[in-house]
Amino acid sequence: MNRARLTLSCFLAYFALSGTLAPIGILAEPAAHVLGATLAEVVRALGYFSIGTLTGAAAALWVLPRFRLRRLMISTYVLAAGCLFALGALASHLAVISGLLLVVGICLGIGLAQGALMISRLFDDDQRASMLVATDASFSLAGFLMASLSVYLLASNADWYSVYLVIGGVTVAIVFLVRGGDFSRVEAFDEAAAEPMLERVRWATPVWLLMTALFFYTLGQTTLLTWLPAFGARDMGLTPSLAGGLVGNYWLGMFIGQLLTVGIVLRLGVSRMVVVGALGCFSLSVALIYLPDEMIQKQFVALLWGIANFGLLKCIISKASESFRIVPATLVSMMLLAASVGTALSPVLSSRIVESGGLGLGIGLAHFSLGLVAVFVLASVLIRTRN
Repeated sequence: MNRARLTLSCFLAYFALSGTLAPIGILAEPAAHVLGATLAEVVRALGYFSIGTLTGAAAALWVLPRFRLRRLMISTYVLAAGCLFALGALASHLAVISGLLLVVGICLGIGLAQGALMISRLFDDDQRASMLVATDASFSLAGFLMASLSVYLLASNADWYSVYLVIGGVTVAIVFLVRGGDFSRVEAFDEAAAEPMLERVRWATPVWLLMTALFFYTLGQTTLLTWLPAFGARDMGLTPSLAGGLVGNYWLGMFIGQLLTVGIVLRLGVSRMVVVGALGCFSLSVALIYLPDEMIQKQFVALLWGIANFGLLKCIISKASESFRIVPATLVSMMLLAASVGTALSPVLSSRIVESGGLGLGIGLAHFSLGLVAVFVLASVLIRTRN
């Protein structure tokens, strides 16, 4: 019972971060109308959440070994809940919104690392991998649910920040789950245990190519999802609800694709899987924008786009690990840090591009980034095969 309680808190940690990130593109335009700001200014303000998650991911490397996990989780999620609920009272100034979302991002970024650490300590080797895949599914499911909820709340004339109050309730649930949990097994590990001394290995070229691919993957993905609702309403002739629904369908497709990947990767192998995912992600993102609506419904293309990712992020990390006989402890951290940089940079960079060249140029940045993902993945596979 205790393990189930703590595992649920880990799943909700992934849920909270994804649920806060996913609706940004849907909320930006309604918030701009209410606040009297431009769309680009609001995207930059909401984008401080991504900067916070990057900061939190980096801070977790220093924080986790120095504080007890139970106390740290309670503190971070109490602070996150307070900031999320404060949005309801203080959501009239962009500077205040930026500051609150920055703090929320830092807390949830640390919380994501806490959740992964707890999963690794709660489960044995034979169960750990499947549980980590399940956390990814929770991440994608949250994106679908919170994006869909945002569309519904806005259609119901609710305040633009209402979905953040729902996420605040999720963080409160995490606090209660953690307060009532027994952390004796989780905190019993010897934090000071020295790792065995391993020979320092020079990272091969394919590893750096795959790390670069991860950066452009999250940069392109976040950029397209941020500007897609506004582009869909203005340039594709969709209603605001249908345009926002494209984001929800993408996350639903991601959820389905991650479930499929578990079985498919065993048949195709990781090398084929990363190539299929990279090419599918790029080609269907282009089809979503440019394929005539008379040929196929945009909502269905968005769903297919999500499925076609096939858990690309984790597959890329798995492919990179094949370059080592003994996987360095820093590999996963560095790969995830590259992905976090892409997510954090997207709102800042794309908002400037949209301001200077319009929404179409922002969509073009997303397509260019996803195209580079396919280039770097193919290059890494070809170099690996040749070697």
